[in-house]
Amino acid sequence: MKKLVLTIAMVIVSTCAMLAQTISKADSLYQIALKHYDNKEAEKAIKGFEEVLQINPKHIDALFNLAALQYEAGNKQKAIDLFQRSAALGDSQSKEILKKQLNVRLNYADTMDVADVDQFPVLLIGDKPEDLFFNNNINTKLLKTIGEKVIQSAEIKKRIFEVEAANKNIQVAEISQVKLTAGLLFGKDGSITVIPADENFADRKLIIDLMTVSGQLGKVKPAQYDGKPVCARYYSIPLMFYKEEKK
Repeated sequence: MKKLVLTIAMVIVSTCAMLAQTISKADSLYQIALKHYDNKEAEKAIKGFEEVLQINPKHIDALFNLAALQYEAGNKQKAIDLFQRSAALGDSQSKEILKKQLNVRLNYADTMDVADVDQFPVLLIGDKPEDLFFNNNINTKLLKTIGEKVIQSAEIKKRIFEVEAANKNIQVAEISQVKLTAGLLFGKDGSITVIPADENFADRKLIIDLMTVSGQLGKVKPAQYDGKPVCARYYSIPLMFYKEEKK
């Protein structure tokens, strides 16, 4: 994908190629809109990005680029609304622009990144609350406790090795260890859910197995934003699975 980079005063272009045969209708229109932008045809580019969003309202790059162009055209509120939509889908650049360059607070969303909430989720161990985060950094001791419960699941370990073998086109027996980059979702209902953050492990059975073990990960006091409970995402949890040595 290609995304325009907003620097408040100007839009800068960067490029990234895509294989033509994998481009969907929305992405095909997106590429046309980018060509209009490259040709300095701003109005046609705006119309093109709008057409993309009619087909796929969650096309993050189209949202971002349309927001950048609307800002350049002097339509600040339209730009803010579009950046908010992009930010709600998890786009970090949109969040940075809203908070640091436009001085705008993010809209409340049902699910937000941990870094964006007003109050972090708090782990509940029995009746005792334990802080999961200190100065925006996760409590590694508590994280290890959560991670170990995932690693100890025989079903998850088995599937992790099967997926890794399939990805590498080798036999499971040839694998000695597998690293899974996972994420945690701290729910509004107090639940903790572990999800694959690596697209190589976007396997249906593995996801179901992870959902099953998630019920054993404990409970949290939900995160808060604008005085309301919110699901909070936290990414990049490294989990190592090792082959059991035969006795």
